[in-house]
Amino acid sequence: MSLVDQAKADWQQITTDTVNGFGTAITLTSPTAVVAEIVGLATKHHIGIDDDGNVVNTKNAHISFSEKQLTDQSYPVRDADGEVALYNHQATWIDSTGASITYVIREMFPDETIGVILCILGDLE
Repeated sequence: MSLVDQAKADWQQITTDTVNGFGTAITLTSPTAVVAEIVGLATKHHIGIDDDGNVVNTKNAHISFSEKQLTDQSYPVRDADGEVALYNHQATWIDSTGASITYVIREMFPDETIGVILCILGDLE
């Protein structure tokens, strides 16, 4: 097994294990109402950097997950040009307070070496 293959396997094991790993159940919903239940990393914190480089109290939410979980469920991940296209899809998970919060995907950063997609989330309007 190559190091890249080992990295893929490690990522899957660590992020999809909801008992001994960092996995969190996440529901993704496309603008056309296609739904996928996946497990990945889900983070919400309140620290950021403003335009002047100062630390500020601002909400940041993002998720990371294996693209394979979505393609295995025939969830629409890529557009006709083969680019990751999850803009305006919704992501829902239960946070540390027990609240189920839904966010909208604003930016996507795919890592096409190990098959991970990082999504920056915004408040659902």
